[in-house]
Amino acid sequence: MVISRAKVYEIAEYVFVILALLLISDALTPLLYPPGRDALEAGESNPGRLYCAMAVYAVSLVLLFSRLRTAGHLLARRPELAALVVLSVLSVLWSGDIGPVFRRAVAHTLTIVFCLYLATRYTAHEFLSRLLVAFCIGTCASVIVCIVAPNIGVTNGSINNGAWFGVYGHKAVAGRVCAIAAFVALLHKPTNSTMRWVKLAAVVSTAILCIMTQSRASWLLVIWGAASALAVRFLRTERLSVSLRIMIVLTLVVLFGAVGALTFNELMLAFGRDATLSGRTSLWSAAIHVAGDENPWFGSGYRAFWLGPDVDKIRVYLTGWARMPAHAHNGYLDTWLELGWVGLCLLVIFMLRTVAALAVTALRDVRGYVWPVFMVCAFVFIVNNMSATVALRHTDAAWVLFVLASLYTADFERRYGHAKRLRAAAGFGQPSIRTRSTQSGSIAGEGLRPAGRNIVR
Repeated sequence: MVISRAKVYEIAEYVFVILALLLISDALTPLLYPPGRDALEAGESNPGRLYCAMAVYAVSLVLLFSRLRTAGHLLARRPELAALVVLSVLSVLWSGDIGPVFRRAVAHTLTIVFCLYLATRYTAHEFLSRLLVAFCIGTCASVIVCIVAPNIGVTNGSINNGAWFGVYGHKAVAGRVCAIAAFVALLHKPTNSTMRWVKLAAVVSTAILCIMTQSRASWLLVIWGAASALAVRFLRTERLSVSLRIMIVLTLVVLFGAVGALTFNELMLAFGRDATLSGRTSLWSAAIHVAGDENPWFGSGYRAFWLGPDVDKIRVYLTGWARMPAHAHNGYLDTWLELGWVGLCLLVIFMLRTVAALAVTALRDVRGYVWPVFMVCAFVFIVNNMSATVALRHTDAAWVLFVLASLYTADFERRYGHAKRLRAAAGFGQPSIRTRSTQSGSIAGEGLRPAGRNIVR
């Protein structure tokens, strides 16, 4: 049997994407990080991880070259994202530590390039199929490692003793991956028997790992993810008018938010935390005090605040701390510390626009399963960013998936608008939303058919 050159390229690209997704989801931690907590806490600054990421992004840039025009159209529909990338690079100009800031800003820019490559190369269904394979490999490997070599994948100490983290390096990372992987696996609609087995393996391994991490925060993320998936499902029902459905969902969001605020202390105790979020509020107060006197509008530079002299100023407020963290444990605060009010406003606008676009797209493409998955990813990102820094972080799964959710909705908007113009020119009404049927359901983004012609991938 002779395999054509095109088939070889296709297989090579498939393997490349799987390896890239394993890297971004931290499933390669045992291979990239030498033993020791200090190396693990270096996170995105770890040399091995950074060099591997740069290699992946360099290949992505080459592969994207033939689709630069499409990538430009997507960025034009999300100017806030482009502005955030430009701002992070320009922050080198007012940063006190140019070298590290420039390297990290370039890595973040290339992370967005990787997202553009995926969004222009694959349909949403094709991407989620590859993501499911990567999650399946990571979670299955984690369960095996925890059983066969517990000294590598199980916490052994006075704190979190017995908690599983598998190949992900830390139970918090493993828990966050499980919160996303659970819904990718549950909502995915496989198109062949192989993917059905992959889905089953991912569901089982993710459930085992999620329980054994003992991470209450990840369990909370699963609850948030389920709530967002149910909200999308309710928005798609045709028994009520669209405006009434939206009003009910918004009312429930406000109601649950109010209940959460009123019972905050009790909820924290139930999840093993106190009102200070394990000391985070003291850290946040000290960082705000210091940054407010420096450069509140443009910040200290991308990923520069916790590298420069500002850390020594924070020590004055945190005399009882043995060591200083590498970030604020709050992505919104870190964005303000590093990119100022300008960067924080751009991030909030980008988030609101993405969530709104996901809701509108889910209503237009009522049979597409990919939009509830992306909505779960969006809400996991928004919630997780309150207690961990994931926004604007290069090579981070939560940020990459949120950006991809925004880019795929931008692509849908572009094609929907094109279909609408074609139908208007042909004298038809609004473009109908159809999805290409498969043995197991429908594939989103396959069926805008104006004037009898399918123009959507």
